[in-house]
Amino acid sequence: MTMAFDSDTLNSIYTSTQGFCHRCRRKLAFSRFGCGDGRGAWDIDAVRPHPKVLALLPGCLRCVQKPTPRRLPKSAPAPAVTDDRPASKAQEAQAEPPAPAEPPISDTALVGGAAGAVLGGLWGAVLGGLIAIGLQLWG
Repeated sequence: MTMAFDSDTLNSIYTSTQGFCHRCRRKLAFSRFGCGDGRGAWDIDAVRPHPKVLALLPGCLRCVQKPTPRRLPKSAPAPAVTDDRPASKAQEAQAEPPAPAEPPISDTALVGGAAGAVLGGLWGAVLGGLIAIGLQLWG
């Protein structure tokens, strides 16, 4: 669908972005409107910033010919990407079994610190926590 625009309309569309492509900000040449290719060539890009509004903005040919990525509303959840292909036998053989879960260091340090506090007060708590962490990391 080709629309004819008078020079005033073209000028107002071109100056709406100070002569730059509204997507990539390349400089456009007013005299190159509708040219098939070349430096500064541009065409009019119809953008819908709102379902009831249509904005006409200048765009370089590279950007106008690319499809605009569709944006999801912020309230919509992101689509789940799943891989439905079954795993090959080679991939199953290479898969390592999960490592046994170790208690987090903070739990071990807490237990060691509590035991040290019972036996030696404040310094016992500090020393017990450090010993417990050392045993878990290197023991």
